[in-house]
Amino acid sequence: MSRPLRIEYPNAFYHVMNRGAARQVIYLIDDDYGMFLEAVKESAKFFGIRIISYCLMPNHYHLLIQTPKANLSRAMRHLNGVYTQRFNRLHRKDGPLFRGRYKAILVQEDEYLTHLIRYIHLNPIQANLTEDLLKYPWTSHTHYLKGDDQAPWLHVRLGLAFFSSKLETAVKDYRRFIKDGIDPKTRAFYNKKNQSPILGDPDFVDQIKEKYILTDRKLNTEIPEERKMAGGAITERIIKEVSKSFSQPRQTLLESRRGKHNPARFAALSLARELSGLRLSEIAELFQMNTYRTVGTGCYRFRKLMKRNASIRQRYIKIRQVCSQEKT
Repeated sequence: MSRPLRIEYPNAFYHVMNRGAARQVIYLIDDDYGMFLEAVKESAKFFGIRIISYCLMPNHYHLLIQTPKANLSRAMRHLNGVYTQRFNRLHRKDGPLFRGRYKAILVQEDEYLTHLIRYIHLNPIQANLTEDLLKYPWTSHTHYLKGDDQAPWLHVRLGLAFFSSKLETAVKDYRRFIKDGIDPKTRAFYNKKNQSPILGDPDFVDQIKEKYILTDRKLNTEIPEERKMAGGAITERIIKEVSKSFSQPRQTLLESRRGKHNPARFAALSLARELSGLRLSEIAELFQMNTYRTVGTGCYRFRKLMKRNASIRQRYIKIRQVCSQEKT
């Protein structure tokens, strides 16, 4: 598994998941679940993280974590490492327990957190492990029904505060909310094959990209999530500048229309190939092209056009300069 996306800042919220290697179970007996929660408590104590909700499944886990100290990676390295050591020692096993590094999705506050808390708690029902959450002991659901914090590690009341500022009202709202089931928007997000590492509205996603991706001098392009997000953000900037320069709406730059020559579209395509760092197949998907080969063909034809048309060439150079400038 590739390394997780590196976006860490104080008080960020993350949905953190990990699975057993080859989908093997990571809890063989009930004591294993308790042992894992002890490791979670230790991580909370040592690194100051706050567990907002959790659900432990036979072959994977879900945690909603807030990081006041912007140290998710350190806390998770401790949690996964310590639990693996104790699990192997108890069951006389050896080698890695998890399939790789954890997966973390950065989550916007407010309604996105309430929907995520519900999604996490309903996992056992979705997996047909139980029909009644009250009979499944390895989630924080019952703590939410009681408004019951387990200081200093489980911060149920912080999660409930996103339902209502009054605890009694928040518990009632949570109880009604959980009965509604997982909403279509959240379900669609988690069902996507290429899942975004950020859960939030477009403005929040753009803000995170601008602040932590485009300006990250330590960006590691070997991490697929970082490469794709950086490339996507740069491509969005390119589309914005091309749209303005050529006086064309965004949609005409992205849509493939057979038989219609559109220099602005191919200017955006060529700039994306030159500046974004995305793979040809990824660029083809963004520009609604059938194959990655079409990207190369389009860029070749556009270069020939620029040799013949000085005006387009000058606009291209100007846009490239703007899009190449590092944001401060």
